Amino acid sequence: MRAPYLEEKLMQEKAKLSVEAEQGDKATILIVNGRVDGSSVGILENAVQEQINAGNKTLVFDFKDMSYISSAGLRALLIAARLTQKEGGKALFCALADHIAEIFEISGFNEILDIRATRTDALDAL
Repeated sequence: MRAPYLEEKLMQEKAKLSVEAEQGDKATILIVNGRVDGSSVGILENAVQEQINAGNKTLVFDFKDMSYISSAGLRALLIAARLTQKEGGKALFCALADHIAEIFEISGFNEILDIRATRTDALDAL
């Protein structure tokens, strides 16, 4: 049995990030809500792996409600893109807030990942 403070800490970590999957005609859309950092990145990694395991090899990451991403989160996105490519699919990323887009630009990830302005743009690119 975990101590109550550990249970509360786990609940707080989960509350920082949620990833919801929507099945579309061309791709699975992963809606990322909250902060992607070292303590929450496992939630994103698990969501991606779950989709790959289910045979969903084309993923669109909708970041409209993502408030923050750390280097751990960027690494997880790079791994997700490589996993989908390995499976014969593709990963696209869309709806980045200005401050998130700036992080992608500073890190050079805007040159590595397929980033689109909107979810519609991402789906049209498939």
